Amino acid sequence: MEFNKKVDEILKELKFGKFNKVILDTEKLLKKYQDKGYLFNICGLAHQRLNNLETSVSYFKKAISLEPEDLGPKNNLANSYIYLNQYEDAENIFKEILKFNPENPPALVNYARLKNILLDFKSSIEYYQKALKFVKNDLGIWVNLASVYQNLGEFEKANNIFKNILETNPKFIPAHISISKINNYSENISNHKQMLDLNKDDNLNKREKSDLEFAIGKAYDDQKNYELSIKYFESANKLRKELTDYNFKSDEKLFQSIKNYFEKININNNKNNKNSKKIIFIVGLPRSGTTLLEQILSSHNEVFGAGELDFLRKIINQYFVQDNKLLPQKINEHQLSTDTIVNDKYFNYLKNLDNNSMVTIDKSPQNFIWIGFIKLFFKNAKIIHSKRKLKDTFLSNFKNNFASKDMDWTYDPSDIIKYFHFYDNYMKFWKKLCGDFIYDIDYENVVSNSEDQIRKILNFCELDWDENCLNHHKNKKTMIKTVSTFQARKPIYTTSVDSNKFYSKNLERYFKQLDHK
Repeated sequence: MEFNKKVDEILKELKFGKFNKVILDTEKLLKKYQDKGYLFNICGLAHQRLNNLETSVSYFKKAISLEPEDLGPKNNLANSYIYLNQYEDAENIFKEILKFNPENPPALVNYARLKNILLDFKSSIEYYQKALKFVKNDLGIWVNLASVYQNLGEFEKANNIFKNILETNPKFIPAHISISKINNYSENISNHKQMLDLNKDDNLNKREKSDLEFAIGKAYDDQKNYELSIKYFESANKLRKELTDYNFKSDEKLFQSIKNYFEKININNNKNNKNSKKIIFIVGLPRSGTTLLEQILSSHNEVFGAGELDFLRKIINQYFVQDNKLLPQKINEHQLSTDTIVNDKYFNYLKNLDNNSMVTIDKSPQNFIWIGFIKLFFKNAKIIHSKRKLKDTFLSNFKNNFASKDMDWTYDPSDIIKYFHFYDNYMKFWKKLCGDFIYDIDYENVVSNSEDQIRKILNFCELDWDENCLNHHKNKKTMIKTVSTFQARKPIYTTSVDSNKFYSKNLERYFKQLDHK
């Protein structure tokens, strides 16, 4: 009885995010109950939530060995493999689970999520739909399914799902947020008033209230009611800032470490590049037009747009970075070795994406941090640096609610300014070191003189002209998972140029700090 009581307490700790306490208490029980597979599973989940992924794998495997018919630890193990980018291992486990039990909702949902990561959108939709046959009222699954449609540009399907959700649960905030992203509130969108009413609820936590206020701000921005939109954007950012632990000094420390290393080496020493596939890296500040460029280029019949891949950053951090500092010896060893970790692992990852194109786009704006590594390890790479007027870029970052923790610097205007200086220093350094390797393109020129600019970009990328690039809004080959999902699927427009003028009164003190650039 005492044992069961203790397990219940541990499960409550897990529910409320007390993961270190879960590990401590579970380990105490395991000293006496080594045969309890579910204890290993609980401990594995706590390690997984703390991002101790390799450790979580060992616990899940132990749980499976003790209770091989329990599908829970297998599903959890597959999820850890996903987080470790071991997609083939994860897929094999999901196939095993679904062969044994084709009606297992957690496996169906997580397999759908994996297929989405691998850009197999048809299969992702299929598995979400299968899961919904068994858990019809799971709103989270409905949101995931709608998000796939949304990212594919099938906005009507996505919108209908979100509207259906709100009919049954008008307080379901994720549906409100998604509707706000794919609709223009210059028209009469019914959920605007719903969001305003919901925002008055004193029971909302900071994250929920912040999410809502970003969406409300966007609605007023669409209506050109800038006085009200800035009010909500400022409040939303302030709330989100309170939930982050962003420390600019960590970014500075990494930059100095990278600068110190690359100043001392021959950056053209890229002998160990053996893969013939060409990668186009599109870099720049977030919201600087990188998604539009990817849409344009991936419309080319020889080009595959893989979206914002986080894999390069993960590899570099795994092998060459510790405590926000480079490990020069590790990089030197890698350069001299025939075991080309970065190159091989990156291209093995691309194989999972199921495309046969010889040219792939990696559109992660913040890869500007890793340009030196790209130059070292990717012989056939091309780097396109997307630039946009800083005031417009500032505003666009300030107005948007980002999913990635890497964007925590966007919730404080002072942090945005610091990050912009940080980016500027990075790019000046890389341009000095390997300028010919980088092609600069201005967003404003792309939208005002599209064909001329596209021809120049294609020429830099050593690609023939393709008329499809002029019709990027018809491109259905790529999934857009960024906040640009709606804008980048529209024909080219110029209304975003100098959009900062509508907010100059409120943001003038920050804009002044950008004037010298």
